[in-house]
Amino acid sequence: MKKAAARASSVLVRLHPEEKELLRLNAGLYGLSVSDYVRRNCLSFHLRKSPMEKERLRQLARIGTNLNQLAKWANTHKRAVEAIEVLTALASLEREIGVFMAAETSEAGKEDGEA
Repeated sequence: MKKAAARASSVLVRLHPEEKELLRLNAGLYGLSVSDYVRRNCLSFHLRKSPMEKERLRQLARIGTNLNQLAKWANTHKRAVEAIEVLTALASLEREIGVFMAAETSEAGKEDGEA
């Protein structure tokens, strides 16, 4: 197995202290050193989803599953009294989606502020 050549060049980037801390925190989210994080971002490597992104995707998948179950149920049981139960469940899902979207918007705003 060939040994990779050692990296000998460096790049100096001037940052405000808050920017440096944000860079360090973002690298930590991916379990990378700051050097690896910068290298992967700047050299167009695709970074895997952070644990927070993975959890949000799991939550969204659960919401979608619930929605599909409700749609199947509504198509099977079309009585007016039961429709109230479906509407209540749909309202609950709408609230969950709202919370999810608010969190996504908040995260996107933080990421836009980093650039």
